[in-house]
Amino acid sequence: MWAWSLNWNVVRHDLVVGSCPRQVGDLDAIRAETRVSAVLSLQHDECLGKLEIDYPLHVRHGRALGLTMERCPLRDFDPDDQRRGLPAAVRMLHGLLRHGHRVYVHCTAGINRSSLVVLAYLTLIEGASVEDAMKLMLRARPEVCPTWEAYQGCRQDLTVRHEDRIRQRASELSRRQPQRGALDHWLQAEREIWRDVLTADQPPRDVP
Repeated sequence: MWAWSLNWNVVRHDLVVGSCPRQVGDLDAIRAETRVSAVLSLQHDECLGKLEIDYPLHVRHGRALGLTMERCPLRDFDPDDQRRGLPAAVRMLHGLLRHGHRVYVHCTAGINRSSLVVLAYLTLIEGASVEDAMKLMLRARPEVCPTWEAYQGCRQDLTVRHEDRIRQRASELSRRQPQRGALDHWLQAEREIWRDVLTADQPPRDVP
């Protein structure tokens, strides 16, 4: 049976994945020991309620420590909700990293939703392969287990939603690189449009 403890692992110099802070003192420990400058919470209201976390208090305390506090709620054990919310979470993480933050990404246990968002960021924004992204995370935090149904579903949704743009980009690639096959053009166009959509300018904000 899972029991909460405050723990984390450094995935790389600007990304730390861990469990949730339950008391404001946990934010002190995270700030002092990880040297992060931003915290991205993926906890749903249901998680906050079950663990009796006073999130507005956390936000005030985090800001007093000099932390940028962000939150993009994803419901635990709900692939459909995670699928729908994943693009917003990736945009939020991208905005923080783009502005030079070292980010502490957490859900409740730091196993499922946090690794899902980091996986999506590394693959959809930075262009890493799924295999390389998973190796990076597993090397740092062996227990990570992203919701694959949500990840694959999000990719499918992005393709369906932006199919016309992808088709146009694939056509442009075909004219510029006729030696490559149609499937290669389509897959590259997908990656480029996914990234364009997810990196559209949205300034980071603090969540009250």
